[in-house]
Amino acid sequence: MSPVPVRARVPALAAPPLRAPHPGARRPTAPSARPPLRLVDNARLRLAVRQRRSRRLLVVAAVLVGASLLALAASHAMMVSTQVRLDDLDQRVVEAQARHQALRLEVATLEAPDRVVSVAQERLGMAPPDTVTYLQAAAPAESTPEAAPGVASAEEEAEPGTQPSWGAIKPYLGSAR
Repeated sequence: MSPVPVRARVPALAAPPLRAPHPGARRPTAPSARPPLRLVDNARLRLAVRQRRSRRLLVVAAVLVGASLLALAASHAMMVSTQVRLDDLDQRVVEAQARHQALRLEVATLEAPDRVVSVAQERLGMAPPDTVTYLQAAAPAESTPEAAPGVASAEEEAEPGTQPSWGAIKPYLGSAR
């Protein structure tokens, strides 16, 4: 193979472009316009790491704020639904109290002595008595200490034909109130 002759490079003036450059295209820069080379330290890397950390922190903070707002909205919704239920229960209590009052009035009307007497006379055919006899308890003859229930006193055992004292009868009567 034979060597192909190569034209020597001759610095020439910039030849005009064959076609017009695009308006947004970069112009070729001259070699002298480039910045000089320099030693790169870790400052740029540290800055990039800090920026990534700050972005992550911002995202985490935004997520926390969003979650807290969502929780706040949920708690307000629960509070509103509970308040609606409470209002319903309050309304039911008011209605029940009104019904209770009406029923108490009806009971008082039905228990009135005049009504009881009229119902007894009209429906049951009862009539008021001609005379009313009141009974009174006899006073004990002598003041004796009350005996315990089931224990007879010396007088009761000694005199079988006499009436027992009030203290001996009282436990068998029961309490009226």
